[in-house]
Amino acid sequence: YQAACKEIVNRRAWAMIESMGLQVDPNPNYDAYYGLIDFEFWARKNIGDEAVEYLKKNVHPLDLAFRLAEDHGIVLLNGGGFEAPNWSLRVSLANLPDEAYEDIGRGVRVIARGYRDAFEASKAAFKAATKK
Repeated sequence: YQAACKEIVNRRAWAMIESMGLQVDPNPNYDAYYGLIDFEFWARKNIGDEAVEYLKKNVHPLDLAFRLAEDHGIVLLNGGGFEAPNWSLRVSLANLPDEAYEDIGRGVRVIARGYRDAFEASKAAFKAATKK
C-alpha cells in the first residue's frame, strides 16, 4: 500500500514538473506529498528578470493563486503561509486527480505569459508616452 501511494504522488509531482517545462534531478529525500512552485525563481528563467521586477512592483503575490482559481478552476495555497517565498504556490500531491497536475503546470505557464504581456505593454506605453 505504501509503495502504491508513493508511486501515485511521485507520478503526480513529475506530471506537474514536466508540464512547467522544468528539468530537475530526482531527490531521494523528497516525500512528494506536497509540492512547492517557486514562481519567482521559475519566472526569472522563463519570462525574464525585468518582467519579474515589474510584477513584484505592480502585482500582489496572491494574484497568482487567485488567477489560477478564477481562470483555470485550480485552487492552490500561497506558499507564504507555509514559510515559503511569497511568490510561491503550495500544491497537495495527494488529493487531486492525476490529470490536474498537468493542468496546474499549464495554468501557471499561461498566467506567466499574461504577466509578461502586461510587462511588455507597460514598456510600450512608457516608450510611447516619452516620445511625445
